[in-house]
Amino acid sequence: MLFVATLAVIWFFAYWIIGGVFFACVALLRLIRLRKARFSCLFTLSAGVCAFLAAWGSTVWLERSATECLAELPRGREALATVFSCGFFQFLASAAAGLVILLLLGFILLKLSSWKDRSWLTTFSERLEINKKNDDE
Repeated sequence: MLFVATLAVIWFFAYWIIGGVFFACVALLRLIRLRKARFSCLFTLSAGVCAFLAAWGSTVWLERSATECLAELPRGREALATVFSCGFFQFLASAAAGLVILLLLGFILLKLSSWKDRSWLTTFSERLEINKKNDDE
């Protein structure tokens, strides 16, 4: 269980940073108004849940695939190294699946946390155009 908790914490920070930067760029490029506190709280909770489920799923998957490799070795550090060498694909696949699920959840949360009003940039550019027209006349 300590391994799952450690892996979940590592994946949480990786998911949180990668996903946070990704959705910050998406929010800026789409020029949407966003309720930042709502999105960040929900995204942080989603990242934690996805990281835990990915860590737990990877250990279950690794245990099933590495039982043959572990039959010959004693328990300890050698067994942990064998688990990773026998099930490295499962480890990376579960991490990628957790990230994909988090990104899908993030798009849903982005939609739920956006405002219906126009963005400040649109309003500002319209004011500049009105002022420019008034100055030209």
